Amino acid sequence: PRHTSTVEYAGAYYGSGVDNSFSMERFARDFKIDVKSLDAEEMVFDMVGIDPAIANAFRRILLSEVPTMAIEKVFILNNTSMIQDEMLSHRLGLVPIYADPRKFRERAAEEDADEHNVISFRLQIKCEAGRGAAAAAGGL
Repeated sequence: PRHTSTVEYAGAYYGSGVDNSFSMERFARDFKIDVKSLDAEEMVFDMVGIDPAIANAFRRILLSEVPTMAIEKVFILNNTSMIQDEMLSHRLGLVPIYADPRKFRERAAEEDADEHNVISFRLQIKCEAGRGAAAAAGGL
């Protein structure tokens, strides 16, 4: 990306005679959306003349409207790793699940889990590398 820096304080350039405050008229005049490509599955566009913080807000709004699936509940039985259970659960929640959410329905609180409302994973892994190795700060 180019030209992504911003000044948060509206009076930062006041001494130079520059008004950096938000103006709806200036925003409407300068803001443009340049559509690069568009098809049934994807749209690529550039937003021109917009503050990076506002562009990020648009990005977050668009992402929130895309139906996705993620790991919501993690049950850990025996974690012997260096990673705390809470951190491991959080990291697993960030892993994208490539499943079409339209093929599932939202599960009600009193509803039993079945193949139409839940995806279940079992992770059972063991690290055998470096067994019995001495811990040393130089290895970090």
